[in-house]
Amino acid sequence: MVTGTDNGRSTPDVFDWAFFSLALVLAAIHLYLGLFATFVPDERVSTFLVIGVVLLVGPLVYVTPYWHSLLYLLGAGLAIYLGVIWLLGGMEFVLVGALTGAVATAFALLALYLFVRETAQSKRA
Repeated sequence: MVTGTDNGRSTPDVFDWAFFSLALVLAAIHLYLGLFATFVPDERVSTFLVIGVVLLVGPLVYVTPYWHSLLYLLGAGLAIYLGVIWLLGGMEFVLVGALTGAVATAFALLALYLFVRETAQSKRA
């Protein structure tokens, strides 16, 4: 159940925690690929590191006054964009890509759900 807080934002519930957990898992996968995976070409290391750091920003911004429900859409868009790039790029690292894709799909679906939920709540308020 989502209840209001003093600042007008919702108290995190299971969907919020699942969304941010998936964001952290996606960040960890990309940081692993950038820092530790020996099969990643050197020219792609910085790309994976940047993506990992970007995926860490969402959970950090959520606890600040700068959070806005549109950031859910930004996260979903990033996950979809990364999936399209992987598919069009020849689906390198098939096992890691498929695992990341499954996590990213759940992440994007939850992001869209949370965006719609927050938007509906703000219209009722």
